[in-house]
Amino acid sequence: MKQVKYQWNTLCLYDYRAVEEHLAAMAAKGWRLERAGSTLWKYRRTDPVNLRYAVTYNAGASPFNPGLTEGQESLAELCAAAGWEKVCDWFQMQIFSTEDPHAVPLETDEALRLQNIHRSMKKNFLPSNLVLLLISLWMSSSLVYSLVSGNLFRLFSSNAHLFSGSMFLLVTLLEIYTLFHYYRWRKRSRRSIEDGGTCVPINTRAYRRRNTGGLALAGALTAIYLTLEVLSGWTKMVLFYTLYLALLLLIMFLVRRTTAALRKWKASKGVNMAVTLAVDVALAFALMGGLVYATLHFDWFFDYGGAEETYEYRGRKWDASPREDLPLTLAELTGERYDHVSRRAADLGSFFLPRRSYSESALFHDGPKACHLSYDIYEPRFRRLYDATVEHFLEENTSSGPIPEVITSYLPEDPAPWGAEAAYRRQFNGTPLNTWLLCYPDRIVMVSPEDSPTEDQKALIAVHLGAET
Repeated sequence: MKQVKYQWNTLCLYDYRAVEEHLAAMAAKGWRLERAGSTLWKYRRTDPVNLRYAVTYNAGASPFNPGLTEGQESLAELCAAAGWEKVCDWFQMQIFSTEDPHAVPLETDEALRLQNIHRSMKKNFLPSNLVLLLISLWMSSSLVYSLVSGNLFRLFSSNAHLFSGSMFLLVTLLEIYTLFHYYRWRKRSRRSIEDGGTCVPINTRAYRRRNTGGLALAGALTAIYLTLEVLSGWTKMVLFYTLYLALLLLIMFLVRRTTAALRKWKASKGVNMAVTLAVDVALAFALMGGLVYATLHFDWFFDYGGAEETYEYRGRKWDASPREDLPLTLAELTGERYDHVSRRAADLGSFFLPRRSYSESALFHDGPKACHLSYDIYEPRFRRLYDATVEHFLEENTSSGPIPEVITSYLPEDPAPWGAEAAYRRQFNGTPLNTWLLCYPDRIVMVSPEDSPTEDQKALIAVHLGAET
């Protein structure tokens, strides 16, 4: 029979009644609270006993303190004299218990209780929730802008964008609710106390349902995101995300262990906070930065579409065995034979807006310069997204600043030679570029050949890129 168990805590920090009732119920079942962590509470098995629990608040309490403050020691002594034994702290909440059914309550002045609670909330609860709200607002702003503006292309441009934006939007809503809930409770409690009552009770069941629902929704969003990555062909993203999350949890664990170790070694509050912050930053750079660097430098988890074996010629790398899965190659387009070739193909986009990107560089004999061909194929899953993608590219872009104004746009041209429903050529400050946007029934193609294609080459592009492959 296990002697220790951990329980996920969904209680509210200022809901002292719920904490007292919960701990008393656990003691009656034979489980006494041993340590209250930020998320997990540790219980130890004992004989079932009828215990009374009482909660009070001390704004000076902090996990960075080397020990009990003078105020905490005085409070513990006063409580002990009244028959209350200190159990542990939960942030600024001080938890006491007693077996004496007649022990005097620790709090008798409701106005002072509410004042202490608010001072304590300003030390940890409110600042951390406010910071998290600001971060989540910033991180979800792109998704919110896409929703408000109706920019479906931006919204569905990648699975990661859709997932991260949705997750931070969820956090934003939860944080707004959390802050609103606290200030509404405080306002109602002040009115109740002014009328001779007590702090108003909190609907603990509803609060817990909100917390549980938020966690369940976050889990559902994560599952949907990983499923979309698998369906999009990015199976390695599941491993990357899992490793990323594992490293994040490891950082949180190590940072908390650092704080606990420094507290055990009696380091001052300032030293503890400074060292903990330094360890947090160092671990974030070392672990997260190392993961990103290794991913980019060694192609972990991501397939950037190049050949495995290359050789160097004229200061650049070429494919020893060029890939053969490109829908259209330079040799097919020009009818020429190239001695040195470098090709890339990559799956981009999202499940809703798949995008396959291809590029090729080649040397005709010994040069003098390389030829290039690149094209992207978009295949929107539904018609409204198809139209939104076309609208996104056709929208005129104007930039201004310290450099002269730059205007990029697309002008329509005859789509018949391309075998397309519509064709547009990109312009840069009125100068035509060798980039075309081609609209076919089931796909959108962005193609950039080295030179303006002939009529025969346009027809060839239609055959290779315009039809479903």
